[in-house]
Amino acid sequence: MGFRADIGNITKDALEYVKRSMDGCKLHLIENLSLLLGDVICGFVLFMLLFVAYLSLMVAIVFLLLPHIGLPLSIVVVALLLLLTAMIVYMLRERLFIDGIVKHLSRMFFENSEEDEKEGK
Repeated sequence: MGFRADIGNITKDALEYVKRSMDGCKLHLIENLSLLLGDVICGFVLFMLLFVAYLSLMVAIVFLLLPHIGLPLSIVVVALLLLLTAMIVYMLRERLFIDGIVKHLSRMFFENSEEDEKEGK
């Protein structure tokens, strides 16, 4: 009777350990996903603010050039500035966006797991 009870207790403890490990993984995943979602929302808000500021700057340039060179030519100048900016962003897209995003995601997901291992979790 003692041997079967020990096996039963060990099995029960093993199942409890697996259940708690799965709960820990779920909590870790939820934490990382919430951090990711927060970063995405902050990035979107920052992008929209910068976009509005950039468009306001382009409108200001049109109004500054309007008395000197006229409306059609000032719109062409602003369009060329927008095209130049788009080309610069396109050429630097990997360094500006992809490298930064990959570094941030790897730091977020892998440094947390290294800290957990150090703490003995």
